[in-house]
Amino acid sequence: MDQKITRRTAVGGMLAGTALLCLHKPGAFAQEATPAAPSVPATPEVPGYPTLNIFVTDSAIEISVNPIPSGYVLLNVTNNSKDETGAGILGPGEGQTMDELIATAATPPADPGGFPPFLYDATILGGPGTLQPGQSAQALVNIPAGDWAVFSEGSQPPAFIKAVESPDANTTAPAAALTLTLGDFYFGGLDAVASGSQIWEVTNEGAQPHMVDIAKVPDGTTVDQLIATILTIDAGTPTAGALTMDQIQDLSYGVLLLSKGQTMYLPLTLEAGTYAVLCFVTDPATGQPHAMEGMINVFTTGGAAATPTS
Repeated sequence: MDQKITRRTAVGGMLAGTALLCLHKPGAFAQEATPAAPSVPATPEVPGYPTLNIFVTDSAIEISVNPIPSGYVLLNVTNNSKDETGAGILGPGEGQTMDELIATAATPPADPGGFPPFLYDATILGGPGTLQPGQSAQALVNIPAGDWAVFSEGSQPPAFIKAVESPDANTTAPAAALTLTLGDFYFGGLDAVASGSQIWEVTNEGAQPHMVDIAKVPDGTTVDQLIATILTIDAGTPTAGALTMDQIQDLSYGVLLLSKGQTMYLPLTLEAGTYAVLCFVTDPATGQPHAMEGMINVFTTGGAAATPTS
C-alpha cells in the first residue's frame, strides 16, 4: 500500500454556524488508513479509577456515562473511524463560561489552516492521540467538577459532559515512572527512560498548549535527521539526512493536547529502542511548529521499567 505523510500540526476546524468544538490534527508519521490496526504493545492497567469509555466514529463521539465523577478519570479511547484520531477533555479557560467558549470556538479563524486561537486560552486536560483506525489507548486526567466537552481530532461534534462530586471519585494521583515536562519549547525528564510497561506523569509548565507525539525510530537517529524529515515533508522534496517513512513507527502513545498548568498521566509500554518525541502546536508569535523551535527530542530506552517516583 502506498504511504503518505503530512506534517503533524494541531489544526483546528470550526463547524461554521454551530456552537460546536472540534480539533483536527493530520498525522505526521501516519500511514494511509487500513482496516486493521497496527500492532503495538498493550498499555499497562491503571486500576482503581472511574472509567469513561470514548468511541470515536466517522460522525460522532460516543461516551459510556454522563455525568462522571470529578477527580481522576481514566479515558479509554477507541478509534472506530476511518482516520487517525484521538480524544481529550476540554473546557472554559480562566474567567470564561462554557457558552463563551462555544461562541469563541464557533467563530471562523483568520487562518483556517492554522491552530485555532481559542485553544490557547481554553482549559485542555489532556487525552490520548495518534490512534490509527481500530486502536485504543488510555490517559488518566484530573477533571474538576463542572461542564466539559470530549473532543476529537476530526470534524465530529463534541460530546458534552458534566463532572460532579461523587463517592466514587478518586483524587489520588498514580505512581509514575518519570515526569515528562512540556515547556516553551522543550521536553524535560527524558534523560533516563526504561523499557517496559510504565506510567508517565505529563506536566505542561509552559505558557502555551503542547502535544506529545511519540514515534519509534532507528537506533542512532539524531534531532538533525528529524528536522530534515520535517523539512522534507514541508518542501515535498527530499532533504539530506531525512528518514524514510518505513523507518518511522508512529505509536498510539501520545498526548492529544495539554494546556498550561495541567498534568495528566500516560500509561504506555516501550520496547527497548530509540524514540522521537515531538510537539507540532503552532507558536502564535512566529507561526512555526514548536518542534522547529526546539521541542523535539530523541531518547533511548533500556533496562527494566523505572521505579515509580511517587
